[in-house]
Amino acid sequence: MRENLIILGLAVLGMGIVFLLFYLIRPRSRFPYVRRELLTTNEFPFYQLLEPLCRKHGWLLLVKMRLADILAVAPGEKDYMAYFNKIKAKHTDFVLCDPDTLEVLCGVELDDPSHERPERIERDEFVDHVYEAAGIPLLHVWMPITENELENELLVLIPSLTDQEADVSEPPEESNNDRPDIIITGLVRDEKKPT
Repeated sequence: MRENLIILGLAVLGMGIVFLLFYLIRPRSRFPYVRRELLTTNEFPFYQLLEPLCRKHGWLLLVKMRLADILAVAPGEKDYMAYFNKIKAKHTDFVLCDPDTLEVLCGVELDDPSHERPERIERDEFVDHVYEAAGIPLLHVWMPITENELENELLVLIPSLTDQEADVSEPPEESNNDRPDIIITGLVRDEKKPT
């Protein structure tokens, strides 16, 4: 009887080892991808604030645009790949475009406390310089911000397409930006984020 139990135990153990080996050496999926959210929990409320403004003013709103898709290394640059590699894996949170030409009008970065880390500060400064070199305004925004405040800041950078059609000679209303939570880099002004 004892021998039978030992044989049964060894058989169960052997089957367990065989199943474990099959599990460990089974073919893995060649496509180990899963769905992820396009916007973070911080970015989505800002999108809900920005999207109606874009509709109102006729701007096309794109999200998570890779820098290498909206900017290029200047033709003839001898260190092309080195400069391309610096922008290929970075993105801008939101990009506003002319819907007829897809010309990039403005980039918008939603900043949060993570942007105060040294590596993020260095990354943000690099992106600011890249946008400035390309002649594209880049708006940094800290939440919370009201719809009117955001609209005024955007109109400083890009006049409404409907306003352009109605009266090209009338410039957009100047924004009174005394708020430390809005930073415009590149073409307009550069203010420090709140401490």
